[in-house]
Amino acid sequence: MPREQDKIDVVMLTKNSEKPFLNMCLESIYVSIPVRRLIVIDGYSTDNSIQILKSYPNVSIIQMEGGRGAARERGIREVETDWFAFVDSDVLLCKDWFAKTKRHLAGATGAVWGVAIPIAPSDLRRCMAISMFYRRSLEDTLLIEGRRRGMLHDTLIRTDLVKDIRIPSHLHVWEDHYIKQHITNRGFKWIITKSPYCHHYANLSARNVRELMDYGRIARAYKYYSWRWILMYTLLGLPKSVWIYALTGDLRTAKWQLDAYLNIIAGWIADGVKPQTTTLK
Repeated sequence: MPREQDKIDVVMLTKNSEKPFLNMCLESIYVSIPVRRLIVIDGYSTDNSIQILKSYPNVSIIQMEGGRGAARERGIREVETDWFAFVDSDVLLCKDWFAKTKRHLAGATGAVWGVAIPIAPSDLRRCMAISMFYRRSLEDTLLIEGRRRGMLHDTLIRTDLVKDIRIPSHLHVWEDHYIKQHITNRGFKWIITKSPYCHHYANLSARNVRELMDYGRIARAYKYYSWRWILMYTLLGLPKSVWIYALTGDLRTAKWQLDAYLNIIAGWIADGVKPQTTTLK
């Protein structure tokens, strides 16, 4: 059994997270991480999420209104260990996730993110098609976005680097990248790796693409996307969508890919940040 000083806190955001597999997610956490305390920031779930969470040991549940940025910040304030992990409620950690993560902690490492491999069928087909489009492996293709943007599916973070962070309240998206910049601006590394990794259930084709307009607005306001990225999205949107349809025969997913790019572009072009009121997911 790990000693108390070897354990870490884990922070999870929930809002009606019972499905697709909250129970399996929690099992993977407790098997793969020496959990001191699981800190859950919940957006007043009405399903069985709370009951499932309470069946596990050392769980602290804090319910609050607000977006992801506010929830991340509140979770960080509750952490009491030198390192902590953000783990999303819709991921399955790989075997020995924490042991594999610790291999990256030498030197000026501020955080370690393991690649998130999709398991929702439509999103997996889409990502496989895009990996063939770029002539890369699935993992290497997923790392393209991971290297450019901070993500928090399964991320180990040095606590003292973020204890003072104040995340703008309107960041219900891109709050992950805001945290990454906060760490790297202090001269520490944000490690992107294929080992450890997690499986992520992100059924993007079921997501309302209109929400991505706000994604584009915030990306421009915080200079996360330059005009070069927007030009690339403009040029590749239709070819990628046609490619996805040709390889998968999935018209809905191919159309989602094109609509997603168009809405991000529209949001980026729009003036200013016009955040929507968004609750935890």
